Amino acid sequence: MLLIGGLLTLLSPAAQEPQAYPKTMTKIVVRLIGPGIKPGSFAALPRTIYSSAPHYARVEDPPDAKQHVHKLTIIAEPDAYSLNLIDREGTHAIDQGGPNDLHLPIVLPFDPNHELPELDDLEFGDELHFFKQAGASRRAGPIINGKPTDEYVLDTANGPATLVVRSQSQAPVFLTWHAKDGTYKYEYIIYQELPFDPKLFAKPAGVRLKDIPPDNSNDR
Repeated sequence: MLLIGGLLTLLSPAAQEPQAYPKTMTKIVVRLIGPGIKPGSFAALPRTIYSSAPHYARVEDPPDAKQHVHKLTIIAEPDAYSLNLIDREGTHAIDQGGPNDLHLPIVLPFDPNHELPELDDLEFGDELHFFKQAGASRRAGPIINGKPTDEYVLDTANGPATLVVRSQSQAPVFLTWHAKDGTYKYEYIIYQELPFDPKLFAKPAGVRLKDIPPDNSNDR
C-alpha cells in the first residue's frame, strides 16, 4: 500500500499488535529542494515525520489550500489511517502480511523506475546507519552555524549521494542525491529523539473513517 504521495509505504505490516510500546520515537521535520519544486510552493513546505520502527509512523503534510487537502497518515501496525484534516474524512485499513515491513523511503518516490537501486533502502530515521552499512566514505563536512559536521559520501550510478550530520550528535543536517532530472536535497530542520507518545499513533477521533477491505488478491 502506498501512502503520503509516495513518502510512506506500508508493504505488509504485522497481523498482531506489538506487546508493548517502544520507549522512544524520532521526530523529523524536513524541507525538500529539487527539480521543478518552486520555493514557497506546497511541495517545498516542511513535512513532519514521527518514526518508531518497526511498527509506528506518523506523517504530517502541510495544508494544501489549493487542493483543499491537509493530509495526515498514521501507522500503528496493523492499523493504517489516511486522513484529510480539512473535511475530517479518511480511510482505515488493516494489512495481513508479515511483521517489520513498515518503511519510510526517501529516494524511492523520486525514482519510480529504480534507476538508483543503491538508494532503494534509504529511509527516514535510518539515514546514518544506511550510509555506514553501504560503505560510504567519511570526511570532515562544512562548518554550519559555527559547528563542525561530518560528511558521508556514497557513489551511485548517477553521482554521489551525500549525508551531512552534526559531528557531536550525528543528527542529519542535509541529504543530497543525484537523479536524471537533477539534484535533490532534504534539509533537516528538526531531528531529535523523544519519549514515545502513544497519542500520536492512536485512532483519530472526530473523523469519518471508511474501512478498506484487505487485499486478498495474492491468495487467489
